[in-house]
This record gives sequence, C-alpha cells and structure tokens, in this order.
Amino acid sequence: MTVDTEELSKRATSVIEEAHQFAQRHLAPNAAQWGKGLFDRQALFEPAGSAGLLRLQVPLEYGGFDLSFADKVKVLYELARIDFSAAMALVNSHNVAVQLVKASPNQLAPRYVSDLLRGSFVACTALTEPDAGSDLGQVKTTAIRNGEGWLLNGTKTWIINAVHADGVVVYAQTQAGSGVKGIAAFFIRADSPGFERLAVATSSALSSMGIGGFRLTNVYCDSSHLLYEPGQAFVDIMGAINRARTYVAAMCCAMVSQALSDVSVYGHKRTAFGQSLDQYQGWRWQVAQAATALQAAELLVREACDLIDKGGEVQTAAAQAKLYATSMAQTQLGSLLHAMGAEGFLDRYAFLRHLTAAHTASLADGSTAMLLERVAHEFRFKPGAT
Repeated sequence: MTVDTEELSKRATSVIEEAHQFAQRHLAPNAAQWGKGLFDRQALFEPAGSAGLLRLQVPLEYGGFDLSFADKVKVLYELARIDFSAAMALVNSHNVAVQLVKASPNQLAPRYVSDLLRGSFVACTALTEPDAGSDLGQVKTTAIRNGEGWLLNGTKTWIINAVHADGVVVYAQTQAGSGVKGIAAFFIRADSPGFERLAVATSSALSSMGIGGFRLTNVYCDSSHLLYEPGQAFVDIMGAINRARTYVAAMCCAMVSQALSDVSVYGHKRTAFGQSLDQYQGWRWQVAQAATALQAAELLVREACDLIDKGGEVQTAAAQAKLYATSMAQTQLGSLLHAMGAEGFLDRYAFLRHLTAAHTASLADGSTAMLLERVAHEFRFKPGAT
C-alpha cells in the first residue's frame, strides 16, 4: 500500500467514525422530535458542517475530503441508521457542492462551496415537476435567452431541501419539442426576484428532508450561472441519478441493520411465558429472514459502488440494488416491528420513521415500476440467444 493510499484510507476511516459519532450524539436525541415536524435547519446543517459531513466527495483543494463513492456511502449508512431523512437532506446539499466544483470551478465554486461545506448555505437540485418525474423529457420549466442570460419560468415539486435551500440547481428546457437534448442546468439563488417557495404536504416524519417546491416567474440567470449546456445536463443528471439510487439502497439497508440491532437486544431481555423471546423458534426465524435479506441487499449495493468507483456502466446494477433494497426494507422493517410488539412504537426506536422513509425511498430517483422496466430491458429476450 502506498503512502497516498494509506492517507486516503485513514481519512475515510476517520470520517466514517465521525459520522457514527454524529449520528449517536446529535441525530439520535433529535430525530424523534424532528419526525413530529419540529425541525429547524440550523439544528442539522451547521452541526453536520462542523463535523465535516458536507465535505465527503469535494476535492481537497476546495476544502473537501475527496472520498471514494463507496466511502461516501458508508458515511450515509451511519447517518441513515438513525435518521434517513436527515441523511438525505445533507447528501443533497453536499452533492450541489460537488457539482459546482465540477461544472464551474473558477466562478461559482469559489463563491459558494466553502459556505456549503460549513452548512451555512444549503442547496438542492430541482428536477421533478407536477407533470414530470422519472420521464425527464417532459420537463416543462423553460429557460429562454434574455440578453447575456436566461429567464426561467416553471414549477418544481417534491424537491428535497426545498424548504431549507439558499441555492438551487434547476433543470429547464431551452428548446420546446427537443426532449432531453434541450435540457440545461442552471444555478440560482432562492432570494432571486420571481422565486417563490411552494408548500408540499408530506408526513411530518420526513420534515428534516425539507420536501417542498418552487414557482419561478421570470427568474433571471446570467450566463455564468449556466452549469450544463443543453444536452450535457441530461448526461450529468443520469449519472447523478444512478449514484443516488445506489446510496438510497444503502440507506435502506442501514435502516434494517439498525432495526435488527434493536430487535436483537429487545428479544434477549424481554421474557414471555418464562423465557426470553429469542428462545422461541418462530421469533428467531423472523430475525434470520431479515438478516439474510439484508445481506443480499448489501451485496447488490457493494457491486454498484464498485462499478461507480471503477467508472463502469452502473445503470442496471444501481436499479437492481434500489429495487431489492427498498422492497426488502419495506418488508423487513414491518416484520421486525412485529417482533418488537408494542415496544416498537415508542419514540426511542425509529421503526415508524424508517417505515415511512422506506416507502418514500421506493419513489425517489425513479419509481419501482420504472426500475423494473430498466432491468427487464437489460435482460429482454434477444433473437438467436440460446
């Protein structure tokens, strides 16, 4: 192992351990109250920034840790064990910092990245619209040339961090009828004239995710804030979506892992008819099934992470990981909640929050039906095959 590799490994180990400690000392005491709708962005983003959890894949020269994708996923795993919603809020703001460095290293990155890393500036990515979700070609938000810049008009909805965001990456259509080829990406500030936040009614269990929407009415964006030209934006967002599918799958695994830990402890100390629950075969089999399903899901996640870090084609692997992990989490969290009995409904456990999150995860970054079609297309019957 070279010195550079050793340093990278030490840095990753340190950040993962910090994520574990942050989850225990900061998320665990607050998540139950946040899950009842009592959330303030100052309670999450700046503490996470101080812990270095917004620096994950940002390059070293911009103040980041330059972690691999697999190590980023391990950090998110530690956070999601306690609060899936908070982990999603943090990673979405972090991802914008990475985008700014990649697409605008000399203009936007110097202006915004340091504040994004500190958590004093929060960002989000706005793609979904009332009539456009998984089908990116249906985006109706428009970007029309106006002098040296662009005028943006349209509505975005179901956006993570919309409630909190100071800055937004907006995907908009620049040429009617051109489909994905005309989509460009712009970075705008939420205090821009013509920017209006829209409420989206969601379960309070998701409040730390800050889900909401925007209405853009002649929002001006100068040319320096164009992140991706028409056509390039689609390529970028598809790569981002495949990565998101993979870490969402990992976060679903994290929730089941935490549930297994809670159930195992409870089953050993809780007695019924003269013996602990874990002495009953039926109870043990529930746990065994959950543990086996979790292991299978984690192997799919690991394969997708490896492909991403190696620069391989990951579309099918990411789809399979998310398909299996979200379904596994929905099934096994419900089963493990039953293994806990009424105890599982108490605030000290995350079962109810995690069940809500698991169902939400099945819709994020591509619905289950869409991903099934993706996998079916890959393995469709080919004439002449034996």
